[in-house]
Amino acid sequence: MSDAVNQQLIDNISIILKKSLAADATLAQLREEKKAGFSAIFTADAGFKSSANTFQPYVEEVADDLLQWQQSQNKELLVALVKKIEQLFTVLANFEQSYT
Repeated sequence: MSDAVNQQLIDNISIILKKSLAADATLAQLREEKKAGFSAIFTADAGFKSSANTFQPYVEEVADDLLQWQQSQNKELLVALVKKIEQLFTVLANFEQSYT
C-alpha cells in the first residue's frame, strides 16, 4: 500500500509544481502591475512552516515533507502532508480560475 500512496503523492506534487510555476509567473506580472501586494499566500495557521508571496517555497516544503515521510512512514507526517497538498490544490485552482 505504501508504494501506491508514495506514487500518488509524487504525482500530486508534480502537478502542484507545474501549476505553481504558472501561478508564480502570473503573480510576478500582477506585482509589476501593483495588483498583488500580499505578503504570504497562506496564513500562519495553515500548517506550513514557509511564509512567502509565491508558491515555490510551499512546494519545496511539501517535497521535503514527502522525503521525510518516505524515510519514516510516520502516519502523522502523512496526514500533515496530505493536508498541505489539498490546500495547495485548492488555492492554485482558485487562483487559476481567477486569472485565466
